[in-house]
Parts: sequence; structure tokens; C-alpha cells
Amino acid sequence: MSPEDCDYTNECTCTVYDIETDETRPASDCFGECWLDQVERFTEATRHLFTSDLQPFRIEGFPTWHGPVNGTAEVRNAEQLLRAMTPSRTGWRLTLGAIFPDRFTATLYHHDAPTGGTMTVTPFEPID
Repeated sequence: MSPEDCDYTNECTCTVYDIETDETRPASDCFGECWLDQVERFTEATRHLFTSDLQPFRIEGFPTWHGPVNGTAEVRNAEQLLRAMTPSRTGWRLTLGAIFPDRFTATLYHHDAPTGGTMTVTPFEPID
């Protein structure tokens, strides 16, 4: 499964394999494996956009109740980027759109944007 075929979420549903039924089922406890798997996929999808130890990104179109907003974030890795482009106090789901050599698009769904909104995330070099 390619990274762009995946949804990313902070509301993981962890599963366990039941050998008796040969099926997976939701687990009663989640130890974070699903988040780490998502971070790994997101890292693979965005690795080419990181060119410095503290990479600045422009995030355009973050969906809010009052419409899209733009902003910037300086991050050290893909996990920090994923956290910077998603809300911190509510559940969210992110679907990667197109991945380009110089940017990517993603659709973000959350409490204040239940119908989603498309963002464009682009690395840039800070102006001194």
C-alpha cells in the first residue's frame, strides 16, 4: 500500500489477530503501533521535501469553521509536520492527495471542518 493510499488519523483503531477465527478484531488496548505505522508511511511520502534539520513549510488552506487559513511551521521531521498541519484538541482524519516533487496536497477532516478542506503543503527556505 502506498503512503498516498492511506488515511492518517489521531484516532487509531488498533487490532489484534485472533488465531481461532483467522480474523483481526479491534483491540481493547492500543499501544501506539498504529500511530507509529502512520508516521512511518507519512515519512516515506514526504521524505523528499526535507532539505534541512529545521525545515520550514507553508501550509495553505487549513480548514476552519470560518474558512481556510494559511500558516507556516518549522519542523525537524515528518511526525512534527503531521502534527503541525492537524488540530491538536480534536479527532481528525487526513487523506493525502497528490504528491509532487516540491509539495503535496491533503484533505483534512475534523470537528470544525467535517466536510473536509484541501490543503497544500510546500517547503520553503526562510528569508533572512
